[in-house]
Amino acid sequence: MVSGPTLPYPGWGENTVTVPARYFEEGRLPGVCVVTGAPATSNVRRHFSTTPGWVGCLFFVNFFAWLIAIVATRRSAMGDLPVCTAVAEQMRREHVDVVRLTLVGLVALIAIIPAAMALSSSGVAPLVCLPLGAGGVVALIASAIAGHREATTLGIQGRVVQDGFGERWVQLCGVHPAFSRALAARFGR
Repeated sequence: MVSGPTLPYPGWGENTVTVPARYFEEGRLPGVCVVTGAPATSNVRRHFSTTPGWVGCLFFVNFFAWLIAIVATRRSAMGDLPVCTAVAEQMRREHVDVVRLTLVGLVALIAIIPAAMALSSSGVAPLVCLPLGAGGVVALIASAIAGHREATTLGIQGRVVQDGFGERWVQLCGVHPAFSRALAARFGR
């Protein structure tokens, strides 16, 4: 009876993999889509960072100590995740939506100033500026919602951990089982 590849590191499972951060940063992941398990044709740039949980307690002690602890203890890694064309196109469309909504919101909010100056002598300035400002705020809120949707489209959550020897590792949760198997095979397990 032949068993599947053994899992090379602690924290592995069908939907969870742990890789050295340098592999993630150098793009040394297998050519299998992390979302669908299909052959990967594109890459999506992702940044993962982790701060230890105890750092949050410092917020209640001292705000500046909290900020310093966040900067001092944060472990991060930026790299490319392999994806198929359909996932890459969906990510691109969602990114374009975020950029468009942000631009519309900023233009609407900036347009309030010249509109108020031009219409200040007449009594219609509030009738023009209030809807313009409200539209800008709504567009920026929609942009934030679209940005959150874009960030969660992949469904891949990542965290960066450091072992006792100082090596950083990236743990990816929510990956397709085919990606997990391909990565285990790449490690020769």
